[in-house]
Amino acid sequence: MDALETRFKDISFRAEAFDLPFHVYRQYSDDCDEEDSPLYLFDSRFVEKTGGDMGKEYTPFPFFGEDLFALLGKERPNYRWLIAGPARSGSTFHKDPNGTSAWNAVLCGRKGWVMFPPDVCPPGVYTNEDESEVTSPLSIPEWFLTYFDHAWTTYGPSAKDPELRGKMVVGVCGRGEVVYVPSGWWHLVVNLDESVAVTQNFVSENELTNVIRFMRDKPDQLSGFKGSLTPSTIYERFTRALRENALETYAKAVDALERTSPSVKRESVWDKVVSTSADDSAPVDGDVGGGFSFGFEFDEVDDEDEEFDDTMNL
Repeated sequence: MDALETRFKDISFRAEAFDLPFHVYRQYSDDCDEEDSPLYLFDSRFVEKTGGDMGKEYTPFPFFGEDLFALLGKERPNYRWLIAGPARSGSTFHKDPNGTSAWNAVLCGRKGWVMFPPDVCPPGVYTNEDESEVTSPLSIPEWFLTYFDHAWTTYGPSAKDPELRGKMVVGVCGRGEVVYVPSGWWHLVVNLDESVAVTQNFVSENELTNVIRFMRDKPDQLSGFKGSLTPSTIYERFTRALRENALETYAKAVDALERTSPSVKRESVWDKVVSTSADDSAPVDGDVGGGFSFGFEFDEVDDEDEEFDDTMNL
């Protein structure tokens, strides 16, 4: 954090809903000891904002190097972030965008991780069928206090049900270590110390099928794409780029997709709204019809896990 402040103190970075000069965020970070969930700096444009300097100072490991989204050129979605924050800051349970996988490299400090595979919705998290709506505890401490013990008993390494045993993954990542987040995995991340990290999302051959499925079936959940791309055009634009530049890889992904989940016409939330609106506003006795309105109304732990648990009891 000191080095960042020295080099980029007057550059504004995104901290949740705020854009703050780094020296202002650093002062806040030093003075937020009484906050349960401090603001988390999470900026997708850190390379551009620093004149490209920070982008030249790291290179992804070769096995993380491939990103087929690069075929989109300037329309490539957001894929790299600078992450920083004091102890207790972090992100509640989520899946990474657009079906991508990710790596997260810690530059200083320690980060605690709790992860579940795609088929296990974390206790305390509720979603609708297509996961377009996610409801979770308001804060990370709330989840640990309310749901962690139950989750560890149900999904940890000593869980009674063999089909659920081991599905909850917990660990601590320290300076110079990297975490891999597979496509579709739920994860919660919390800084155990003041921490700085860099993360990138990517699409390799391994998760391409998941990404194409996500684009095809959940266009309304796509995010971060640039240029003139819209949810309705992203799928065609990306698959065309794959056909033109990585045909064999694309063919394998499509074959796997059709074998596991053939195309099904899904009615989007918008389709439902429009359909309902049309029904409700059908002309009656010469009435020209009307519009519609919205109503807004964690037995066994190893030393590292024990350290993680103890740290959370702040």
